[in-house]
Amino acid sequence: MKKGIKILSLPALSILVLLGFYFFNAESSDSSDKGPVQPIPFSHKIHAGEDEIPCEYCHSYVEVGPNPGIPSVKKCMGCHQHIIGRDVEYDFDGKTINIKNEIAKVREYWANKEPIPWVQVNSQPGYVHFTHKRHIKRGFECAQCHGDVASMDQVHEVYRMNMGFCIQCHQENAKDEHELAHLRDCLTCHY
Repeated sequence: MKKGIKILSLPALSILVLLGFYFFNAESSDSSDKGPVQPIPFSHKIHAGEDEIPCEYCHSYVEVGPNPGIPSVKKCMGCHQHIIGRDVEYDFDGKTINIKNEIAKVREYWANKEPIPWVQVNSQPGYVHFTHKRHIKRGFECAQCHGDVASMDQVHEVYRMNMGFCIQCHQENAKDEHELAHLRDCLTCHY
């Protein structure tokens, strides 16, 4: 019986070590994975980069609530009722698209009174209670966690935003030991 426990313990320990490495590794993911395929190839490089539209314009809840918000079709149409786009071919991360045709898809969702079914890029497990609001009020720039989105066509996760990533940031940015103790408290993020 004791031998069986030792045999089971080694695989269980190996799994725990691997899971611990996965959850606490705060290194950049820098993967070749370029994020989820979206229903419309929306270019942040054009909108946030070339056109210099601030993140907060489209993600308007970022300063007031727990989530940044995904822009509604109405928000998109605020500009695209007037801007129909250039009838040009555009290299969207190795795939050629026509800008005018892609904007026509936005207009079609609007005409059909349907939301665009955007696919979420960054997400946290349900047991993590993260709020952008606190971080924005503290003065953090979007790029610190999301990378240089203004240079991306297809937005993808630049950093693996796991517990190790958050703890490292908390340690590096705590104002003093009292705040660091608060930021290390499990209940700061898990409540």
